[in-house]
Amino acid sequence: MKQVKFISTPSDELDIAALFQQATSFFRQYGKLLLVVAFIGLLAGFVRYWKTPNLYTSSIVLQPTLLTEPEQIAVIDNWSELIHKKERPLLAKQFNVDLSLVKKIESIKVDELQKSFAPKNYTAFTVTVVVRDTTILRPLQKGMLYALENSGYVKEKLASRKNILLSMIQTVQQEMNRLGKLQQVVETSFQEPGNTGGRLMLNVSDLSTQIANLEERKLNYEEEFSFLSSVNVLQTFYTPANPTFPILIKQLALGLCGGLFLGTLISFYLHYRSKMLN
Repeated sequence: MKQVKFISTPSDELDIAALFQQATSFFRQYGKLLLVVAFIGLLAGFVRYWKTPNLYTSSIVLQPTLLTEPEQIAVIDNWSELIHKKERPLLAKQFNVDLSLVKKIESIKVDELQKSFAPKNYTAFTVTVVVRDTTILRPLQKGMLYALENSGYVKEKLASRKNILLSMIQTVQQEMNRLGKLQQVVETSFQEPGNTGGRLMLNVSDLSTQIANLEERKLNYEEEFSFLSSVNVLQTFYTPANPTFPILIKQLALGLCGGLFLGTLISFYLHYRSKMLN
């Protein structure tokens, strides 16, 4: 039985060679056009970089003390919505700042640092802003804190909490005064002739310990009253040294890619048109 040998034809190599020749011919014919349009795209990217105002990003870390974290985040999301809807005068009123300051804010974003669903476990959240001028970061922080602390509901809760703390401070002080007088009576009785005993010594020691505990509790209440606010600032806004946007390399790369893509489309169109006319 004869064996049939299949001889491979160099059709694949010829196809690749023909394709390479066509590509070479195409680039010889339209290479200058591609380079010109790519250069124009590169130039457009540089012009965009030059004309686009610098944008800076900074963050502040806050911890709610009165409202829950979802409630505080909802309030800050409302600020972002006001910027999106071009309601900057209303936002300036909430921040109690000049409208020119709010106009330099590009965006406001809030993110929680950790998720916790415990009712009294207040976690922190980060507020990130994008601004056109870093000099507004400090007054912007004051404006944000003003807005968080001066809504009707928050002001009522702050006032209620302060009244409770003042009442607790007064109650502790009254108890300290009562124990102080009792301690004086016991010490006087102990100093009288014939009134010696371990029971009086024990009473004096117990009273001193109770007075010290009440004094510590009073100091804690007074400290809480002094620092009472709707939010605690764990980290203030920092001043970035370099802008977040625009970035020269990125703009040039986008311009170059856009120019090459547009030049390719024009070249294919001209090539197809010349084929149709021929």
